[in-house]
Amino acid sequence: MPIDEITDISTGTDKPRVGRRGCGLRILSVRGRDSSSEDPNRPVMHYANQGDKKKRKRSSKSPLPSTRQDLPFKMAGKGGETKQNHAIGLFNAALEDSQAQRKYEKNRTQLVQTEHATSWDREARQSASPSEIKACKIILAIREFERDVLFGNIPGEALPENGTLDMGGQFLTNKSRIENGSKLFQIAKAVPKGAILHLHFNAELHPERLLQEARKMKNMFIRSTLPLNTIEQVKDPKTEVVFDVKPISHPSNNIFDPGYKGRNSNWKDPKMQDSIWMRWEDFCKEFKNRYGDEYDQPLVVIDNGVLPNSSEQGPVKLNPAEYWVKQKMVLSEDEAYGMSQTVNGVWARFNQATRAFKGLLNYEKVYRWYISNAIDRMIDEKVMYAELRPMLLDKFIPSTDGTEQIDNQSQMQIILECLDEKKKELESRGQLDLFPFGLKIVYCTPRSIPQTIMQREMRDCIKLAVQYRSLICGFDLVGAEDRPNHIGFYQKELVAFQKACKEEDLDIPFLFHAGETLLDTGGSKDPANSNLYDAVLLQAKRIGHGFSLLKHPHLIEKFRKTDTSDGICIELCPISNELLHLCRNIKEHPYPELLAAGIPCTVNSDNPSLFSNSMSHEFYQIMVGSPSITIHSWKQLAIWSLEYSCLSKPEKRKGLMLLKRSWKQFCEDIVDKYESLLTAKDHATGEGSYTRWHMKEAYGMLLTEDDQKEKQKDREEVLNS
Repeated sequence: MPIDEITDISTGTDKPRVGRRGCGLRILSVRGRDSSSEDPNRPVMHYANQGDKKKRKRSSKSPLPSTRQDLPFKMAGKGGETKQNHAIGLFNAALEDSQAQRKYEKNRTQLVQTEHATSWDREARQSASPSEIKACKIILAIREFERDVLFGNIPGEALPENGTLDMGGQFLTNKSRIENGSKLFQIAKAVPKGAILHLHFNAELHPERLLQEARKMKNMFIRSTLPLNTIEQVKDPKTEVVFDVKPISHPSNNIFDPGYKGRNSNWKDPKMQDSIWMRWEDFCKEFKNRYGDEYDQPLVVIDNGVLPNSSEQGPVKLNPAEYWVKQKMVLSEDEAYGMSQTVNGVWARFNQATRAFKGLLNYEKVYRWYISNAIDRMIDEKVMYAELRPMLLDKFIPSTDGTEQIDNQSQMQIILECLDEKKKELESRGQLDLFPFGLKIVYCTPRSIPQTIMQREMRDCIKLAVQYRSLICGFDLVGAEDRPNHIGFYQKELVAFQKACKEEDLDIPFLFHAGETLLDTGGSKDPANSNLYDAVLLQAKRIGHGFSLLKHPHLIEKFRKTDTSDGICIELCPISNELLHLCRNIKEHPYPELLAAGIPCTVNSDNPSLFSNSMSHEFYQIMVGSPSITIHSWKQLAIWSLEYSCLSKPEKRKGLMLLKRSWKQFCEDIVDKYESLLTAKDHATGEGSYTRWHMKEAYGMLLTEDDQKEKQKDREEVLNS
């Protein structure tokens, strides 16, 4: 083997020079080399002044040392060839050993069958009806066709063609193609989803709807953190706006005046209240005069007749000011996926958007309107029950005329009144089974507050729960987990809360946000402060997100559902996790691993108004994110959403009965509507395969020359048979 030398070309000393052999061993170089007669591969050292040997000559005048030197190499003799031939003969004979191959195939089949038989969704699969089994094959065929053809980014040496996308890639990048071209998404819209257990109160309806309602409010006001007298300040991402309902007589200031006083630092100062708010109606007029051309909403109607900004809630034409504000309220593709975006940066942007929403929802008139319309939206999504999470740290919302303040207790009363009205409305239409249990409320407060304020929050929660036992169903701490405080910071308060609820016979389980982080240190520098430890110790019924749970193999055992324990359910929010930079796309999300570990999970949309998603998008993403997911997986997730809800046992039984009924109808509808996509040949395989030309025709796609040949071949086979 050649030797790579690192030598000093100067002379005069006997200090060793270090060389490196290809095998990584370091050896001492010598002044001269010769072979030994006893061992031709063994270098022999000679003295430098030995005269009977010729001195080594340099063959090159290069200042660099020689890096290659041949060493003697001895070919294998006849004995070596015999051994080689014998080994090759054994290999060739083993290739013909069918018994060994059958044994391997049997063992492999058993391995796959064992995993299949013990999978997390086995109960749903084992109880599947013939129509569900057929629907499963249809859905898998559609999914794989869309992966290869509709998205088209398939493995290979060639660079992807223009226009191809990655199925299960970035959600916002794929969203238009999903909504406009995917039959799988149309199926996801129809699937019975059970309950949604992780939904923030202000987030079910999209901003266009709230902005529409704001047009009716002559006393809706807006403030800004900067004067908007230049286009640069309008486009500045740090410019933040907030809405609020004020008395109609409240002074209206000019946000477009260079001398406007509104800043992030002074908006809470009572002395500034008359100097920072501008009437929304006036703002819209002035904004249009100044920046109307820049922010004129594009009227591009997508294939299904719905504007892209509405996420299937009907077309809404926004004026320039509304269109600008809407961009402040929703995460854009660039904001979510930009090369320079960070976890902390996207969280700050998310919080900014949340503050913009707040004032558009938190006033009496729209509060009532919102409950009714949110339920309609959930019914449309095939959701039968929801647990909403309002932030109740702020104790008041304004009345419709802005002259009074409505406290938390009155807000709960409004919710009950709205639920009663919606129940009567559904009953009158014979549709109560679509949303039979109404809503419940999870009391939320931020984990950033001092312990004394947390004690006040817990007292307020207990008061509301005593008065509204059927409404208040849980307690949660919210906020970015990479910021203080961790759940354990409030251990004294939380333990006391638990004890008081038990003695008062109040059922207020902990439903913590926990594991929604990559660092998993509870906003500290110490991994021991992970919120997951406290969630387990405080016996949480469910946790939100649980993204980082797999870092804790010991804790996984506490979450797993067994014959003796219900475990701890994880409220999955995959799109939220992607947009807040926990993973790049659904295929990197750990939900398949969490499910494979035997941990019960549910599917949730978290903040659809900010993320432009829906429960249908979430179920779609779950299906395309892992090839192991099937229609049976969807069913098990829907079942768990009811079983791990805060409904009573009788309500759960009724909910599961209604789900079973709607699931049967769903499967039959899928077979009726989509069975024609598959040919008889596809049904014969039983593997959910598809004939590409046949599927392309069903999708209205042009057939290539190869498709035409395959079509002709298939037709000839049918005629011959």
